[in-house]
Formats: sequence, structure tokens, C-alpha cells
Amino acid sequence: MKAFHLDDLKKKADQIKESIKSRLEISQVILIRGSLSLMKSIQERIDELDGEISARIQYRKNDLAIAMSIPGTGFVSATAILAEIGNCTDFKKPEQLAAWCGLVPSLYQSAEKTILGGITKQGSKHIRRMLIQVAYAISRTKDSKLKKFFLRIQAKKGSKVAAVALARKVLCILHHLLMNQEMYLEDRDKKNMRQKVLTPPSPIKMSMQEMIDCIVRAGYVVTKSDSRGGFG
Repeated sequence: MKAFHLDDLKKKADQIKESIKSRLEISQVILIRGSLSLMKSIQERIDELDGEISARIQYRKNDLAIAMSIPGTGFVSATAILAEIGNCTDFKKPEQLAAWCGLVPSLYQSAEKTILGGITKQGSKHIRRMLIQVAYAISRTKDSKLKKFFLRIQAKKGSKVAAVALARKVLCILHHLLMNQEMYLEDRDKKNMRQKVLTPPSPIKMSMQEMIDCIVRAGYVVTKSDSRGGFG
């Protein structure tokens, strides 16, 4: 069954209205109202969390802009990756960061031979999952060197191996960029150019009415004061 997002439903508002012109049962109306209320509540919660994340990442806005300059990396993935890495200077080389994230091949010794296996999957699984998502997002971009890297490996070893390889490559590039405070640029001749740092979305601010509504829902009674400082 296909899942719909709130934005998808908004785009199809006219189509939905047309499809429900016929009379609906009371039970159906209740279910629709409940679903709409739930969707609104979830979206408000998402907006609230996005605002809180934005506020907490402000002190690393330069690092955030650098991470988001890499193709396929959005605000959510960039903040998650930076949060998992922490202080990038803890890793002197990008290979050390890749090993900490479990994105290096495991080694086995057999009959005096070194055999490479799958990635170790050590460290945080969250950063690996996010980097893999970034890799697949890059594979859907129009024209980039990173996409060509993905397609080259995909042709030989399949999309899963290509995604892991690209995830590691992105992580190593990010380490270099953060250490040198550089933005990602496709044109290597301009690698030392500085781009304007993007400011992350402003945290969501609550209006006075929203604050009052929250207090009322918590069980408190709010009364309006008169011009002389008394209560009405």
C-alpha cells in the first residue's frame, strides 16, 4: 500500500474533494477528521523538532553549510552526520574516521593470505545509515563526479556495494572539507574558493496565542488582565 505525505494530499485537494462529493457515513467522517487531526499533530511535532535541531546546530553553522555543499546532503542528513561525528579533529586522517564509522573492509588471515571481507560495521549504525541514504541521493543527481563514481562501481559490483563505497568516499571528503573549512566544489581548479556560508533555518517561534493554548491544554486557567494590572 502506497503511503501519502501531507504535501501529496495538499496537491491533490481538488481531486479528493471531487471523489467525496457523494454522501459519507458518519463513521467515515469521524475517521477522516481523526486522520487529518493526527496528520496535523505529527507535522507540528516535526516542525517543532526541526526548529529545536536548527537552534542547537547554530554554533556549527559553518560546518553545516560545508556538509550541505556535498551533493545529496540535506539539512537533516547533514545535522545527523555532524552530530554523530562530533569533533572532527579527533580523527587525524579520513581513514580513521571511516574505520570509526565501520565503513572499512574487515580483514581475515588464512594460510598466510590476507582476505578482505565486508565492512566491519563498527561504531554508530545511525551515521552509516545516513551516509548510505546520501549515497543513493547522489546516485539520483543529474551530473556529478560522485554519481559517476557510484555508477562505475555499480556496473561491476552492484548498487549495494556502490552505495557503501560512495558513503565512505563522502565521509572522507567531508573530513577533508571540515578540517580545511572548505566548501565542496565539483571544479577542482576552484577548490580553494570560499562560498557564502548558508544560515540554517531559523528555529520556530511560538506566538502568544500558541503559548496560551499550550498552557490551557496543560490544565491551567488563563485570564486577561485589565489596563490597571488587575485580573478580569
